[in-house]
Amino acid sequence: MHLRNVEMFCNAVELRSFSRAAEQQKVSQSAVSQAIQQLEKRLGMRLIDRSKRPFEVTAAGHLYFDGCRNLLQSFRKVEDRVRGLGNKIVGRVRVVAIYSVGLIQINETIDHFEREFPEVEVSIDFVHPDEVYRRVGQEQDELGLVSFPKSKGMFDCLHWQDQPMVIAVGPDHAWFDRSSIKPEELDGVRFVGFKPNLFIHKAIDRWFREVGVSVESVHEFDNIEYVKRDVESGSGVALLPEPTLRDECQRGRMKALEVEGTSWVRPMGMIHRKGRELSLATQKFIEVLLNECQVELGVTADH
Repeated sequence: MHLRNVEMFCNAVELRSFSRAAEQQKVSQSAVSQAIQQLEKRLGMRLIDRSKRPFEVTAAGHLYFDGCRNLLQSFRKVEDRVRGLGNKIVGRVRVVAIYSVGLIQINETIDHFEREFPEVEVSIDFVHPDEVYRRVGQEQDELGLVSFPKSKGMFDCLHWQDQPMVIAVGPDHAWFDRSSIKPEELDGVRFVGFKPNLFIHKAIDRWFREVGVSVESVHEFDNIEYVKRDVESGSGVALLPEPTLRDECQRGRMKALEVEGTSWVRPMGMIHRKGRELSLATQKFIEVLLNECQVELGVTADH
């Protein structure tokens, strides 16, 4: 029970939320709060200052968290080695991903994985790109799914897939009945883009310079869902990864147009902390991600 309480405490600190920790642990929020209170009673020290909103971790809490996080990681590694003796794949895969990874596709992959490995639970959280690197760097999550991945410093990166970039238009746009456009047709078009601090903004600027077009920027967002909703409402067009538009296109709410003569893609990768030994369950999850990507590419090529 003590180890379980420690795990709930570490989750609450990592996620900066009692409710999100409860959701990940599949318990009530009060259970997380009680677990931390039991640890505080055992230690005779306050670990979390609940008078602040959001809560703050005390000096004792930070010290306890750093030590317990390392102990939990060592404990999980020992369990993985023991399970490996019986060729059993069990445990939890902790993944953090950017918002635009493609919710439908990744959830289908997780369902497939958990059917194949029923004793493994996959938890996934969707956050801002900077938060993906922070959480993987601090080993709060084993695996991060990002676009334009950085394979340097404390991170190792495995290439996952290249997502074709397409022009997204709403149902009332003049291009809605088309399947492709020429690059020069983008010149002067009303354009919905991304905030300048995101790498995809810089990539799009570079691609437009290469084909000699200049667009009229009407709105910029840091979340691909906001971009899609703005395009759908008729504010302008956007350049987006094709997989992120499939649901809207199938529903007739948007159209994805190929940009003729270009090979613009958004590279997607899986990052993990350099030097960290990934659990057997995480290694299998990576295999499924790569295999499903190859199957999807094969289906796309057939069409």
